[in-house]
Amino acid sequence: MLTTTEKLLFGLLVAISLMATYNTFGLMARIILRGQGRLYFDNFFGRAWAGFVALLSQGRMIRHRKLSSIFHYGVAWGFIFYFLVNAVDVLEGLVPGFHFLEDNLVGNLFRLAADVFSVVVLVGVLYFLIRRFAVKDPVLTVRENVVLHPKARAGGVWTDSLVVGVFILLHVGFRLFGASALVAQHGGDPWQPFGTLIANTLFANTSDFGLTAAWHVGWWVAIGLILLFLPYFPYTKHAHLFMGPFNFMTAPPRTYLGQMKTLDFEDESLEQFGAATLFDLEQTRVVDAFACIMCNRCQEACPAYNTGKELSPAALEINKRYHLRDDMAGLAAGAPDEAPLLAYAISESAVWACTACGACIDVCPVGNTPMLDIMDIRRDQVLMASSFPGELQGAFRGMERQG
Repeated sequence: MLTTTEKLLFGLLVAISLMATYNTFGLMARIILRGQGRLYFDNFFGRAWAGFVALLSQGRMIRHRKLSSIFHYGVAWGFIFYFLVNAVDVLEGLVPGFHFLEDNLVGNLFRLAADVFSVVVLVGVLYFLIRRFAVKDPVLTVRENVVLHPKARAGGVWTDSLVVGVFILLHVGFRLFGASALVAQHGGDPWQPFGTLIANTLFANTSDFGLTAAWHVGWWVAIGLILLFLPYFPYTKHAHLFMGPFNFMTAPPRTYLGQMKTLDFEDESLEQFGAATLFDLEQTRVVDAFACIMCNRCQEACPAYNTGKELSPAALEINKRYHLRDDMAGLAAGAPDEAPLLAYAISESAVWACTACGACIDVCPVGNTPMLDIMDIRRDQVLMASSFPGELQGAFRGMERQG
């Protein structure tokens, strides 16, 4: 249990963290609401259930990259379970004599799950770090002929992955370290096999004072990292943990993958058809930028990318994300955003390279719809800028003459 001084310090850190988190998540919310249309909250409980199922099932992830998907399931489920683990740890640190269902079957199973998931998460994160930084899997890169934000091209996505990976390793690792110290104090625990193994090796000859100090260190690093990291969430690709399910919850109803909003040419109040800038997109597709996990599965499934074209659906979402990150405070405050999507998010050639097959939508584990962005950019180019490939001029003339 924490000392009185530690409890006061913890309360102060919680207050600071929550205020900062409210601010950064508020920035993200205000940016999303600048998009067109609305987020869909009708049939809320049904949508909430869809988001919960998406969180647990990890969307369509298992369809591709089977080995990586299995490791991701372990990391994701472990991280979800850690919400309960962290809550219990906080209560044990603050409430005198609190132990979660001690000497009870449910409590035993909880300790077993926490112990096993800790190792599963650590192994999974190490696998992903090795895959990205040592093996350098080519599916995680974007070809040079594709438009990619300079910060992303310079390694920003890799830095983001490293920050998230180190956070998880330290958070889970020190939580396991502290739990192992408690196991050592109690002479072992058959329901915590890995904790017992660490206790018998690392803490074999440690004094009771040393074990108590080890638990305090483990507790503070594990819980303190959460308080430090929470405000940073909207700036990282780890935001997909929340925004992925949110994307499924708030998506407009569609009867097929490529269904788009019908344009009302009779509405004289409309001044823009299609999307020239980011906030011409629907709110749900601004959410896409924050939900993107940057896994490149959509790129891997894209027939245009696979034939060497300049189109990468993943790069489109990454570019949107980095554009927002460059000035989140300003954009959230209503600063004008007149930068054309064609100037930073996607090239004109890539816009017309899209086959509208919907493979990117079908494969995305967080429900993103990059193809719809491309179709809206096409609408803007044709209807607002009268710009389109020469090959289409004959077709358009025929439509004008014959209807």
